[in-house]
Amino acid sequence: MITKEYPISVPVSFLEKTGISPETCLFFDIETTGLSWRRSHLYLLGAVFYTPEGWLQKQWFCQRPGEEKDLLEIFSSLLEQKKTLIHFNGNTFDIPYLMHKSTFYQMELNWDGATSLDLYQKLLPFKKLLGLEHMRQKDLERYLGRSREDLFSGGELISLYQEYLKTADERLLSVLLLHNREDVSEMTGLLPLLELSRLFSGSWEGTVEAQVTPDLQLLLKPAVSLSLPLDFTYDASCCQLSAHQGKLTLDIPILQDTLKYFFPDYKNYFYLPLEDRAIHKSVGAYVDKEHREKAKASTCYQKQTGQFLPQFSEEISPSFRWEYRDSCSWFLWDDKMAQDSSWCVRYFNHLLSHIFP
Repeated sequence: MITKEYPISVPVSFLEKTGISPETCLFFDIETTGLSWRRSHLYLLGAVFYTPEGWLQKQWFCQRPGEEKDLLEIFSSLLEQKKTLIHFNGNTFDIPYLMHKSTFYQMELNWDGATSLDLYQKLLPFKKLLGLEHMRQKDLERYLGRSREDLFSGGELISLYQEYLKTADERLLSVLLLHNREDVSEMTGLLPLLELSRLFSGSWEGTVEAQVTPDLQLLLKPAVSLSLPLDFTYDASCCQLSAHQGKLTLDIPILQDTLKYFFPDYKNYFYLPLEDRAIHKSVGAYVDKEHREKAKASTCYQKQTGQFLPQFSEEISPSFRWEYRDSCSWFLWDDKMAQDSSWCVRYFNHLLSHIFP
C-alpha cells in the first residue's frame, strides 16, 4: 500500500458557523473500480482531518486488490476518532459502499455517534438560485472560481487503475492520486457555500432593515453579509431575492386590493348572494329567507380593502385570501411594521423558509 500525506489549509470559520467542531471532522472520498460493491473493489481512500500539528490530507492507495480489507481497517480507525463525516454525495455512494464491504469482510465499522454532512444534498436546494444546470462537485468549484489540475472523472480512472495494476507506472499513479486529492481538498473549498444553508434555515443572527419604496415595494435588507462574492437575482412566487457582493435584498410587492377573510365556523353563518358576504346566523335570522343561504366554507367571508403582504402560514392574523383554497394568504400591511426590527427578522426568515423549505 502507498501512503501520501500533505499539509492543507481549511476555512474552519464556515464549519464553526454551522455548529461543527473542526476537531471532529473527517472529509473523505473513495475511489472504486465500479459502482456495484459486489463487482468492484475499493482502491483509494483520501481524507482530510485535524491533528495536533494542524490540518492534514492523507491518501491510502492499494497496489493490488488484495489490500482492500486493509483500506477498510484504516477507515475504521479514522471513524473511531472522527465522528463528523463530510463528503460529496457520500450518503448515496461512499457510505453504503463502505458498509457493504465491511459486512462482506465481517468487519464492524463503528458508526455510533457519527453524523454525516453531505455537501451535495446540503447544497442541492440552491441549484436554481445559483443558476447551475448540474450540481456536480466540479460545477460548484467552477462557480466559485476554483480550478483543478485533474482532468478526469472517477469513472474514467477505472481503466487507468487497471493499467497501473499491470505496469506500476508512476505516471498513472500520479494521475490517480491527483484526482482523489483534489476531490477531497476541494470539498473544503466548498464550505463557504454553507453560508446559504445557514441563511435560509434562519440560523443567522442580526437585524433586518425595512424600506418602503414609492411604488409600494417592501425592501428587507438583513444586516448580514454572506462571505461569498455572490451576485444573483432569484424570482419566487411572491418576492424577489437578490444579492450583490454578498449583500442581500428581499423585494416584496405590497398588494393593494380587496381580499376575503374566511370565517372558520361557517356552519354558524348565512351567505348573502346579493351582498356577496357572510353574516352570523344571529343577525342573518332577520334577513328574508330568499336573500340568504347556508354558508359554505368557500362562501363564508367578509371582504377587506387595503394593502397586503403575503404569508405561507398563519404567521399574522387575520389572514386574507382571494379564494378559500389559496395556499398563499395575506395580512394587512401597517407602516409601523417596518419600524419593528424583531418583526422584520421574523418575516424575512418566514419568506426565505418558503423559498427554500
